[in-house]
Amino acid sequence: MTLRIAVAGWYGSDNLGDELILRSLAADLSARGIETVAISIDPSATNRNHGVATINHRSPLQFLTLRRALSDCNAMVAAGGLIQSETSPWNIPFHMSRLMAAPRKLPTAALGMGVGDVSGQPARLLARAALRRLRCIVVRDAVSANRLRRWGLETVIEGADPVMAIESTPVTPDDSMCVILRPPNRRGLGTAATKAAHATPSSAALDAMASAISTASQAAGLRVRFVAFQASRDHKLHNELSDRLNGSAEIVTPDVGNVIDEVGRSRVVVTMRYHGAIAALLHERPAVLLDSSPKMGALAAEVGGWAPLIHPNDLQDPRNAGLLSTAVADALARSQRSGQARDHLRQRLDANHTALDELIANVI
Repeated sequence: MTLRIAVAGWYGSDNLGDELILRSLAADLSARGIETVAISIDPSATNRNHGVATINHRSPLQFLTLRRALSDCNAMVAAGGLIQSETSPWNIPFHMSRLMAAPRKLPTAALGMGVGDVSGQPARLLARAALRRLRCIVVRDAVSANRLRRWGLETVIEGADPVMAIESTPVTPDDSMCVILRPPNRRGLGTAATKAAHATPSSAALDAMASAISTASQAAGLRVRFVAFQASRDHKLHNELSDRLNGSAEIVTPDVGNVIDEVGRSRVVVTMRYHGAIAALLHERPAVLLDSSPKMGALAAEVGGWAPLIHPNDLQDPRNAGLLSTAVADALARSQRSGQARDHLRQRLDANHTALDELIANVI
């Protein structure tokens, strides 16, 4: 009988970072002869894009339906930046309802999970209670591990983001700078797309950002390529900035199958998106990380600081027009660290694989 493992994350949206996590986990499970069952907010899209079985789950109110569906699975894994309330107060209840819906007898683990800022004691208590149900918790960085340990979860293991396991085909870079931006997070009750529509920086801020990007690209002798990791949020901002640049820019809207290579086509990467930085690492490209959330700082700090880190708000100040240019030059100067960081994180994937092996052993 083929084993079926449910995979919980933020799957079924147009966020390519989360879709890459599912792609990586599904490939890992398939290589082990295991069927992936993705818990998705859009089952038809997930089945179409990944060719996996799905369970529909869009709300904590579907708790009992989800529990019945999970009874047909042999185990469950959760992955991604699930533990945070930076974007919405509903984030914790939504994702924790999935963990709480798993029957007690169902072996469950977290693989490469991210833990960000969680506002309010009730949310932290709910997250801790749900995580205590897991047989194993592997997080993707030391910051996440330390947060959970402060919550009293001592048996936390430091691994790596699952996307680090994807084997990318070597790509010859052209003379371009890949820029991956998104509107700032706006915490609230609306959908991400709705909040993004009201989160575009002011005209003056856009002018300053465009000037910083133009200055950096010209100093490095590189043209600009905007690459969207979530088209519904990023595309408008990329267009606004492209119209303001001193020179033309290419605007790319990739899919989950080619987004990693689209990042690799450039010589240096400037990114607000976490998996934009992961894609840079997979191709050993130097990068500048924009400190939009705690996970960016944690990733930039790997191997003693493989990537310069600057705050995106600083780019909106015209007095800082040369800040990005300096950071890009710094990234290019320490480009060898990209390969070191990639190898280091891939070694930490052993913790993910060991946890998955032990989870399967509890089923067989």
